[in-house]
Parts: sequence; C-alpha cells; structure tokens
Amino acid sequence: MNKFYLLLAMIVLPFVTKAQNEIIEKHNNLVYYNTNIKDYLEFMKENSEDPKVLELIAEMQKQNVALEEYLNTIQLPEAEVAAEAEMPEEPAEDWGTDEGETDQNWDPGVPETEEEEEMEGFGMSRFIPFRNKIKTTFEIQFGINNLNKKSVGAGLGDPDIYTPASWYWEFGLLTKNRLGGKTSKVALSYGFTYLINRFSIDNDLRVDVLNDQPFFINVEDSKKNPKLNVGYLTVPIAFDFKLSKRFQFSIGGFAGYRVHTIQKLETKTGYERINEERSANYLLNNWIYGAKVSLGVRGFNIIGRYCFSNLFRENNNYDFNTFMIGTAIRI
Repeated sequence: MNKFYLLLAMIVLPFVTKAQNEIIEKHNNLVYYNTNIKDYLEFMKENSEDPKVLELIAEMQKQNVALEEYLNTIQLPEAEVAAEAEMPEEPAEDWGTDEGETDQNWDPGVPETEEEEEMEGFGMSRFIPFRNKIKTTFEIQFGINNLNKKSVGAGLGDPDIYTPASWYWEFGLLTKNRLGGKTSKVALSYGFTYLINRFSIDNDLRVDVLNDQPFFINVEDSKKNPKLNVGYLTVPIAFDFKLSKRFQFSIGGFAGYRVHTIQKLETKTGYERINEERSANYLLNNWIYGAKVSLGVRGFNIIGRYCFSNLFRENNNYDFNTFMIGTAIRI
C-alpha cells in the first residue's frame, strides 16, 4: 500500500509543484510592477503643479500603498515543504531530489525586497514583460567626435576634421549590479559594445602608408569630404552613482580591439561620379582604451569620452587621440 501511495505521489507531485510555482511567480511579478507604479507616481508629482492632478495622484498613491500592504499579507504556498510532508516514509530507498523542482529561495532575477529599485536610465525596458528576470539592457550611444592632434610631422598632410559631419555610434549590451545593500546608490555596469568612429576630412585628405609610416595624401577631384570609418569591439566598465531621482553620475573606462577600417571617397571626373571604398589597416592602432564620464538629468545623459591610445600605431608622423561627446538611449 505504501508503494501505491509513493507511486501516486510521484505522478501528482510535478503537477502540484508546477501550479504552486506559477502562483509564486505571478505574485512576484505583481510586487515588481506595483513597485514600478510607485516610482512613476513620484515622477508624475515632480512634473505637475496642477492642484487637481496632484490630488488625483495622491489618491492613486493611497491605492498603491493599500495594494502593497495586501500583497505583503498573502501567504504563498511552499511547494517542496508541503510535498515532503505528504510523502510516505520509505527508509529502505533514497529517491534524492527531483530535477524538475527549483529552489524558490534563490532567484537572481527577483529583487531581494519589494522596495529594491534598479539603478538604470530611462527607457522602454521597464514595460517589457518579466523584466525582473533580466538585468541586461541594450544601449545605443551616439554623438560627435574629433581628434586631439598632439603632434604632426613637418611637411606632412594635416587632416582638418569637420566636426558636424564626424559622428560616432556605439551599440552594446550592458548589465548593472548594485554594490552594497538595498539602500545603496552605487552600481557597477559593464558589457560588450561595437563602437564606430567616423571622421569627415574637410581638406580632402585620405590615409596612406609609405615606408612603413602612415601619412595623409590629397584626393584629386574630390566631390565630398573623404570619410575615415574605424570600428572597434569594446568592453566598457563604470561606476554609476544615483545622486537623486533626477541626477545620476557615472565614471569609468573602456578598452577594445579594432575590427575594421574603411575609407569612403567620392570624386567627379568630367561627367562621371565615382564612389570608392578602400579597406586596409593603414597602420592604425589595433587597440583602443580610454576614460568616460556621464551626467544624467531627468533621464537625459551627457557623455564625454577620451582615448588615451594613439589613433595610429607607434610612428614618427602623427600623435592623435580621439575624443567624443554624445548621449545614449536604452531599450
């Protein structure tokens, strides 16, 4: 008879455990979204001075608190404990742990407490279903870039960078981890990105190599500014400080490896317009590294970046460092 109950329990247990786990997961999601609503109500208060609007927001906050208190009183089932209490004793056999069961006390995606707040910029990620299971965000960073020209060899071509047409783009996956307890306002962010620097050269020069040295030569019959595009795979890391609900500050660095270099030229000879792409390493530095800082105000970030590495490998002609100013959005 004991074996019959044991076999029955083995058949029914996975279904019972699955149902109880779903209840726990849905409850955790309710707590998470209710906490986000509380944050957005605070932001709404900061962006309105209308007495009627503020009164309605206050009523919504009361309902939010009431829902939070009710969710805290809900007794969640303990699937594993309840199942083990009903299992008949079989001292002669050891069935071990069912691989299908999960430990409800460990879930890296669920906040440690209901009031835990993720430190991240404004974006659509808060509205993604089950966002509490994923801490990685997709960031698009963009802005202008130019060159800090420390030295140019005598008699060599000196590129004049046209800043309004010289852009940089960066696409990456970033993760943030809070440092310290639930009240900490410091987080560590890191990830992988693809960085593109594009330089528009106003005085119609392009990069070439002679005698194992880089130099800039003139582009005859140039129709538009020659473009130098350089792409890198980078690893950024930064410390993020949440100074208040409106202000955030970040400082860190980045390092990466060059993966492509392309020069785009457009010339016109007679009635012909010629578009040309040239690809080579042009003795550009394979490695890039530098520092970055950013200041966030109401979800809008101003970012500054400076490369300590020379644009070119060690040479006698040019000592250039890239700098960037831009902003970012997160999805």
